[in-house]
Amino acid sequence: MALALPLASCGDTETESSGTTGGSGGSTSGGEGTAGGMEAPPGSQDPATENWDSDDPGGDAAGAADGTAGGAQQGTTTAGQPAESPWGAPTAEQGRPLPPRRPMNGSARGAYAQGVQAAQRGDAQGAQRSFEQALSADGNAYKAAYNLGVMADRAGNERRALDYYRRALRVLPDYERAAQGIVTIHVRRGNIPDAIAFIEPLARQWVRNLHLQALYAEVLVHADRPDQALAAARTALRRDERFVPAMVAIIKASLKQGRTELAEAIIAQALEVDETNAELHYLKARMLLTEEGRMREALTELRRAVELRPDYAEARMALGIQFMAGANYTGALQQFQAAANLAPTLVAVHLNLGDAQRANKQWTAAKASFDRAISMQSNLPEAHFNLALMYMTAGADYPGQSNLESLRKAVNEFTQYRSMMGPRLDRDDPSEAYLEDLNRQVEREQRRIDRDAARSKRDSERAAREAAAAQGGGE
Repeated sequence: MALALPLASCGDTETESSGTTGGSGGSTSGGEGTAGGMEAPPGSQDPATENWDSDDPGGDAAGAADGTAGGAQQGTTTAGQPAESPWGAPTAEQGRPLPPRRPMNGSARGAYAQGVQAAQRGDAQGAQRSFEQALSADGNAYKAAYNLGVMADRAGNERRALDYYRRALRVLPDYERAAQGIVTIHVRRGNIPDAIAFIEPLARQWVRNLHLQALYAEVLVHADRPDQALAAARTALRRDERFVPAMVAIIKASLKQGRTELAEAIIAQALEVDETNAELHYLKARMLLTEEGRMREALTELRRAVELRPDYAEARMALGIQFMAGANYTGALQQFQAAANLAPTLVAVHLNLGDAQRANKQWTAAKASFDRAISMQSNLPEAHFNLALMYMTAGADYPGQSNLESLRKAVNEFTQYRSMMGPRLDRDDPSEAYLEDLNRQVEREQRRIDRDAARSKRDSERAAREAAAAQGGGE
């Protein structure tokens, strides 16, 4: 589901937000998978903005003072009564008040700010040290715990990431970002039942937290329960009909149901609410890619998504795939390298990175990427297919190998690929033609080597005879 989550910044004011749920400022951070069935983490905000981690669980503190659901987001009638929402009767006053979001102490805040700055300049170790200092200075610094979880996840340490996310939730029981981190890892592992078991009671306990409702809805989409996902998303929209993360969940549920026209309409509506939502641009690009002749528009949307959110790994993967298709191998490599840094535990990331490295003739780097993918998932025929292409293309240019050695390795990799595919292999699979051509090349290369060896032997023997004759004549 998720490739990478954004860090929480220090640009927001950590005011108490108990009971507030409204607003349209929140944005989710991914979409249905483009490479390998991946999807982004739902419910996260755009880290390219000043306020990466709003302390209001609905994305707007408009109703913080009175505990309402985001102020007058749903509008009022001329009689002063709440306007009827298209999603049902407003339920702003229902549900348990949310726990207060108290600021970290001064010492922790300073260290935390240093950590955010270090992360922004790419100093992961410095950022980790600063976040650890913040958490040591204030054990209730839930944002520091969350950021440490994000960094652990990006480093490939999912277990440690889960520990930090759970620690953040112990401090703030409805912290949507920590919940999102846990759900992300469950879904990425394919543990959809575990994701449901975790998020369902949390969403029901904290119904005023709209991000949790949207997160629950997205997990239901993954569970192939789109009808229930729609109901969960409407729970949030009844409180705030402009809440973008819930709209995103409805878009995904609609796509799951095959209702593309409805999904398109909601994307347009949501973009009017928040044009800076990276995921909306990503979802729009995905839909454009299914339509003939709209590639340029899709690329524009993908570039916009990456511009809005540089750590949006799914958008980078999708952009890299399209660059590869268009023979922009340098651009593809840049996107896949960034995605690999953000989501090192995803097999598809390393497969795509290896393919881009192969296209850029970075042979040993490509081999390392394919080997890493295989180490993560042993039954991976695609990796062997890509390795075969690499050896076949590299030939004698592969470091430390002759052309014949590369050709034979290509044959071995294609053979292993076909063996792993078994009955899944299509009748017109290209590996068969590749193998036939490679076997002919191996035979020709072997004959050439044999001829060269025979010629060299004859030349050596002739030279020896001539040398012997010259020596005998001199005597």
